[in-house]
Amino acid sequence: MGITVKNTTPDTTRVMLVGEMMDGSFDAKVMAETDVPYTKYWDNELEQRIVYLHPDPEQLQAIVAALNERRLSLDDLQNFGGSDGGNSELPI
Repeated sequence: MGITVKNTTPDTTRVMLVGEMMDGSFDAKVMAETDVPYTKYWDNELEQRIVYLHPDPEQLQAIVAALNERRLSLDDLQNFGGSDGGNSELPI
């Protein structure tokens, strides 16, 4: 079973910023690509990555839960998404 999530579209360029925290947990936020900071977004962040997905709030929560429960890795998450629209089927 998976969830279908919209990819980023050229007209909106909304992306998902995902951060891995120093305690091993994850957080994420959907924002305009132009709003993604070049510095750390979260204070206790170890690493952050941009994923070209545009999830709704429920999907975002499910993705973060899958990351935190180790059902999805950050590396695997980056295999999904795109900037030309369409959808991605995430295995969560």
